[in-house]
Parts: sequence; C-alpha cells; structure tokens
Amino acid sequence: MLEKKYWIAVVCKLCLITTSFLVTIFLNRGLGVDGKGDYAYIINFVEMLYIIFSVGLGQCYSTFKRSVGGEIKNIFVVLAFIHGIAVLVLGHTLIRIKNLQFGGVIVTLTALAVVKVIISMIAVTEESIRRNIIQSVINLVYVLCLAGLFLADRINLTMVLICYACNDIFTIAFLMKIYHLKPAYRMIRFKLIKRLYSVGIITMIVMLLISINYSVDTIMLKKMSASYYVGLYSVGVNFSNMFLLIPDSFKEVLFGDSTRNNFSKRIAINAIKVSLMTSVICLFCFVFLGRFVIKIFYGVEYIPAYYITLILFIGSLSMIFFKILQPIYISHGNQKKAVFFLSCSAIANIALNLFLIPRLNAIGASIASAVSYTICGMLFFLDYVKNKD
Repeated sequence: MLEKKYWIAVVCKLCLITTSFLVTIFLNRGLGVDGKGDYAYIINFVEMLYIIFSVGLGQCYSTFKRSVGGEIKNIFVVLAFIHGIAVLVLGHTLIRIKNLQFGGVIVTLTALAVVKVIISMIAVTEESIRRNIIQSVINLVYVLCLAGLFLADRINLTMVLICYACNDIFTIAFLMKIYHLKPAYRMIRFKLIKRLYSVGIITMIVMLLISINYSVDTIMLKKMSASYYVGLYSVGVNFSNMFLLIPDSFKEVLFGDSTRNNFSKRIAINAIKVSLMTSVICLFCFVFLGRFVIKIFYGVEYIPAYYITLILFIGSLSMIFFKILQPIYISHGNQKKAVFFLSCSAIANIALNLFLIPRLNAIGASIASAVSYTICGMLFFLDYVKNKD
C-alpha cells in the first residue's frame, strides 16, 4: 500500500485541479475561443522557452541533493535569478531586433517562469505537500482575481496575463520565505558548477522533449491553422491535465522519495495501479457526461472540443507510466535513457502533426498527441518492468 503522504498529495492536487478548472471557466468564457487560442499559444511558447533557459536546473536538484546534500539548494537559488535576469536582458534585446508576435509578454513571462520552476522544484524535493498547499492558496487568489475581472466585464488578454505574472511573482516570494531559500555564493565552486550544468543540460533535453510532446501541438496548430482551433484544442489539453490528477500528485512525492537510498520500486508499481484504476473511471464518466460538462461550464461554442478531449484522454492512459516513472529516472541519473524514449515520441509527434494538422486541424493535433503519449508511456513502462528488482 502507498504511504499516507501520497494520499495527502492527492487531496492537495484535487484542490489545485479545482482552482485550475475554475481558471479555465473564466478564461474560456471571458476570452472566447479565439482569445483563448492566443492565450494558449503564449503560455505554451513560454513553457517551451523556460525549459531551455532554466537548463534543467530545477529538475536536477533532486540528483544533486542525493549526492551532495541539501545545503546545495541555495546555489540553485543564485543560479535561478542569474538565469531569469539573463532572459530578460537578452530577450528584450532580441525582440527589438526581430519582431515577434507577443514577444515582450513571452520574454517577461519566460524570465519569471525560469525562476519559479527552479524555486518550486527545490520546494517539491524538500517537502512536496507543503509546496502544494502554498500553490493551492496562491491559485485560489488567482481565481478570485479572474472572477472579479469576469464579473466586472473587464476580462481581456492583457489583464489575464498581468494576473498570470503576479501569480508567478507571489509563488516565488512565498516559497523563498517559507522554505528559507536565499542566494549563497560561498559554496560555489567551478568543478561543482561544471558538473551541475553537465547534468542539467541532459535534464533540460529530457524536459524539452516532454514539452514537445505537450506544447508543440499548440504552437504548430497556431502556425498551421487558426486561433479558433487552438482555443478548442486548449480545452482538450486542460481536461487531459485534470485527467492526470492522480499520477501528477504521486509524481511530486516521488521526486523527493526517489532520492532516498532505500527507495522501493514497489511504490512506483502501486502508484501506477491506483492511477490507472481512477483514470479509467474518469474516462468512462467523460464519455457519457463530457458534452454536458463542456456546454455547462464553457459554453455551446466549445462543444466541438468533446472529441478532441476524448482522443487526448485515451492517449493519456499511457502517460500515467511516464508521469510516475520519469522522476525516478531523473533522480537516479538515468537521463540518457529518458532522452532516447522521449526523442522517439517527440519525433512521432512532430511528424504526425505535420501530416494531420493541415487535414484535420485540432482533431489531427489530438491524434498526434495521443499516439506520441502512447509511445512515450509504453517505452518507460516496459523498460522499468524489465529492469525492476
């Protein structure tokens, strides 16, 4: 059986998903399909860029805590702010040279996201449950802000993005305060930094490949189709993220637990079993209630997103294996193997998007994602089962 803290993580994640769902309601109804498409394009672009410019530092913290010790966390804080400032300076310089749609917004949000992801991953590794509680409270405030804008009929893309940025700033500030994180330079050594980046780059490639599987569809859909289809597709992505509630909550606990020398692989297998059982139940519920839920919460204009969401749900079943096993592969230093598995699914995703989007628009993007999810999850699961004790 799973330990109590895994079930506490599920409760925290339920709160987080509830607030996230409320956010999607206000965004979808307030911005409309086209406006939501532009929002999804910006956020997915940011999610790909922050992975590149954080150089995998957040995700490889668990690896270095395991080998060096917890004192190293303050070095990661220093590097987080160095990277964030570098993104701001270089990014705003580049967009003056080459015009990019929403360029200034993307650069600013990317800089904040770089700092947030590193700080947040330190918090997850140190104590994931407390981090989830903090994030749930901040997200609740974010929901209330969007609700106020919606009720006052003041909601638009600019105001939403300002609220999004403030959410990141408050997250950084509260996590640093509560986890007693502050920049420390005295432990910085050239050999340590060199080793950190050598591991971080591999981890960054892993995370970038993950992002390609999750985010490149939205960007390609925007470039090859229209904002309307991006808006519909974003509904499917939002629901599929909620669908992965259980494995997501287990994943965050596993980031910390897998750093222990006495970590049992049976924990991962049990987490997979629980996740599959609950996800299959959710899938059956959506088959019968999905259209009604979309109509009630998002509006009639979003009903075409039903089949997009259903396809993504089916593909997400295999992603349960990836969600549970990926933090174990990273904390145990198996990044190269993870890179190979993710490369296979990312190549399939891009190739299928190029072929299917011009023919089927958002349905094509969802099919491409479902196939790549299945490839990714099964490669991780089969390898883990084959090599487990």
